[in-house]
Amino acid sequence: MRQFGTELARLRSLSETSQRTVAGHTQISPQLVGAIERGERYPSLEFSQKADELLNGGDLLGSLWRKMQNDAYPHFIGELVDVEPLTRMFRVYEPQLVPGLLQTEGFARAALTGGNPRESRHAVERLVTGRIERQRIWDGPAPPHMVAVLDEVVLTRPTGGASVMSAQISRMLTMMEKRLLKVLVVPTERDGHPGLTGPFTLLSLEDGREISYVEEALAGRMVHDREGIRTLSLQFGDLQEVALSPAESQRLMMKLKEGFDGTHLA
Repeated sequence: MRQFGTELARLRSLSETSQRTVAGHTQISPQLVGAIERGERYPSLEFSQKADELLNGGDLLGSLWRKMQNDAYPHFIGELVDVEPLTRMFRVYEPQLVPGLLQTEGFARAALTGGNPRESRHAVERLVTGRIERQRIWDGPAPPHMVAVLDEVVLTRPTGGASVMSAQISRMLTMMEKRLLKVLVVPTERDGHPGLTGPFTLLSLEDGREISYVEEALAGRMVHDREGIRTLSLQFGDLQEVALSPAESQRLMMKLKEGFDGTHLA
């Protein structure tokens, strides 16, 4: 990250270009350009490409960005990141956190900071950038669809504070309105439901393959065998049965958002 910032500052100096000009061309604030040059914030791929274009960097900043991305994901998640752009349908069960592909930057930063208490701020920022970049799959001409079954605590725990949670729920509601996402909430009072074994993701790929990703305490693993995928598919169906309906889940999410906003419907 520091090397990227150093090279950005060097290219800017060589071309006699101000931080404000870079900010205008890349559509971020001058303060954020300064933070990137000081190695305090991670750049996006789009920023790297536009800065290369403006500063005649060739692909220097782009190559440095790709080098940083090689360290942006834990080693065990590599295959999952590779297949996400090839996925047409995600079925996700999550008992603790909003799924990574749905997280706002604020929620991701709070969750990754809390989950990595011994990591440096720079290391956490690298993970945040990697997580947000994975979400580019939603921006394509034929984005995937996701069905997410979430335990209610995912939406009630104030991860990052009230404003972060309000923005996070708002983002999910917007994706639901666009029919990219269906959320089913498992109420807290459901006792002994079939999701107590932990989070998992089922991926239906464009080529017809079905694979899954199971999260565990220290790492995660991909599941390719038919019996394992069948077991998880049945478990996901069982979770849908104990969850609220899509309409009920949406109303609950709206109510929870109002609570984080400090407002309530009459």
